[in-house]
Amino acid sequence: MWAGGCSYFASRRSRRGNRPSKWFNRSLQTSSSRETVTFLQDPFLSSLLNYFILRLTLLAGQVGAFVTRHRGWIQGVAGAIAMALGFWGWMIKKPPTDPAGWVDNFFRTMQLITLQFPTDFGGSIPLPLQIARLAVPLVAVLASFQALVSSITRPARLALLPHSSGHVIVCGSESLTDAALIALASRGRQVVMIAARIGAAQRDALEGLGLTIIEADPMRPATIRSLHLPYAAALFLTGDDDVDNLSIAMLALSAAGKRPADLPPLVLAVRIDRENFAVELDSALDGLSRGHGVRYYRLCPDREGIRLELTRFAPVLLKGDVDTASHVLVVGLSGNWRQAVAQVIAATQDHPDKRAVLTFIVDDNEAEVVKHWHEARPELDHLVEIAILPRQPDAVLPPDTIVAPWRQMHAPPHLAVILLDDADAIAASLALRRPGGMLGTDTVPVLAHQTREDRLLGRLGDAQVSNRDMTRLIAIGGLVRAESIERVLDRKGDEMAIALHAHYQDATKTLGWNSPAASQAWDELTENMRDANRAAAEHAPILFAAAGLRIADAGPGVEPVVLSDAELELLARVEHRRWIADRVERGWRYGAVRDDHLMRHPSLVPFDALNEDDKEKDRNAVRALLSVLAGQGRVVVRPR
Repeated sequence: MWAGGCSYFASRRSRRGNRPSKWFNRSLQTSSSRETVTFLQDPFLSSLLNYFILRLTLLAGQVGAFVTRHRGWIQGVAGAIAMALGFWGWMIKKPPTDPAGWVDNFFRTMQLITLQFPTDFGGSIPLPLQIARLAVPLVAVLASFQALVSSITRPARLALLPHSSGHVIVCGSESLTDAALIALASRGRQVVMIAARIGAAQRDALEGLGLTIIEADPMRPATIRSLHLPYAAALFLTGDDDVDNLSIAMLALSAAGKRPADLPPLVLAVRIDRENFAVELDSALDGLSRGHGVRYYRLCPDREGIRLELTRFAPVLLKGDVDTASHVLVVGLSGNWRQAVAQVIAATQDHPDKRAVLTFIVDDNEAEVVKHWHEARPELDHLVEIAILPRQPDAVLPPDTIVAPWRQMHAPPHLAVILLDDADAIAASLALRRPGGMLGTDTVPVLAHQTREDRLLGRLGDAQVSNRDMTRLIAIGGLVRAESIERVLDRKGDEMAIALHAHYQDATKTLGWNSPAASQAWDELTENMRDANRAAAEHAPILFAAAGLRIADAGPGVEPVVLSDAELELLARVEHRRWIADRVERGWRYGAVRDDHLMRHPSLVPFDALNEDDKEKDRNAVRALLSVLAGQGRVVVRPR
């Protein structure tokens, strides 16, 4: 092909004399570009090149981080070695015959350290001198190794992006925890981070993790089209503005195009903080996503953060007497407090009859907000007693004169949740740990809302402070956690929820129920329905703890419990209370007749007011949990 082509071009040039043909030059360039594109479009070669670039970038990041952390030691050691070897080398090269010769060799060594190395030696160079003159430049190269590698790999990775497959795209790195970024980077696939503006230090840090950085406006359609979405594995939209995230999601759906049939659906994970926003848009987003071959997930750091911590710090897991009503103290109403409070209410449903106590420490304006929130949810009166302790706007806690009457009516809280701004949340956390405080919170776990990566609360537990317990101060909310990333990409943490849905599908077929949800696989469920299964699964340890039981791994010597009728009834009552809390959070209200469009349900009443069929559904929910646990190699046991 090339021979014939060249002969043709040569004949054209001969007819036009010795003047080179512009068309000939352009043709050679076009052919070269075409070969490069063909090379990049080969899936195996593109993946292989991506892998090596990722390994090289990670190595550069590790070297750069090591040099940055130990820069002083490295420079000191390298300087000392260069000084010693240089002086030794000059003593060999120019042996001194008098003190002036010693001074000259010292001066020549200082020139070596300042990289002013002479070039004319008049003969061979001693080995110590050769090593010395390389030591200092080598440190400089190591210090800039990451920058040097980045200057090569950055354009290479950007060039490979249009030919990549299975890559993960993130818009909004500032909303992810360090652990979440590391979880993404450790997956061994290309991760693309897009931001309108990014500082040089942040770029170096992210590229050091192996991420590809694109500095462009994600609100521009051209930017989204350049991300090669039809072949991407997932797109995470984690900015702190719900509307912007949804706008980018619409652009992404348009750019997703026709996806190859052999690829799974593109995962679209969108951060939506406002619960009422999410409830209204859930079905619409799910329908739009399905129409474009995309699977939609919702991210909500405030809700997911406290939900994860409540699996460890739910009151029933902390209190000594399970018959005592659970009590949680909530300080402030910053951020997405309604979602946080909804998670707290669900986690306090651990008694068949007694209502949990929820005490709000708020100022007068916030007290009015709590009042209106409560009045709009009368069903909560079946589940929780609301108490309010007023505080001054410039104070984080109320005075003892306000607290004293409250303490006469209520036992000390089992848990405190701080929903204030960052600095105020930390101040309130420390104030709650004052020894002998009337609130009775000097040793209880404290979950404090933070909008940034926690660098303080997690370290205070290591501090030894006289007469003050600084342990179990936990930061929640604000940032997308690694667990959320793993749930979306790997279903990690959803195993029990998926098994619960499968059990429900089997039960529906057996009993002949007519349920649209039962005919859908887990990945085909709406995000709202997936989340309902998660809520039931995550409440399981709380549920069984209400009867003095716990979940353990099956094995030799582990005896599974056989529930008595009384225990089954107790657990069914607790499960019904949890179900009410979950339905109310999702916008459902009581109605004499079920109406899915108006979100009305006749079962949002106390357990005793249910008919026998509905009571049996709650008992079956408990039995389903036992069955699902057994299928996962876990059992419910009585503590010894």
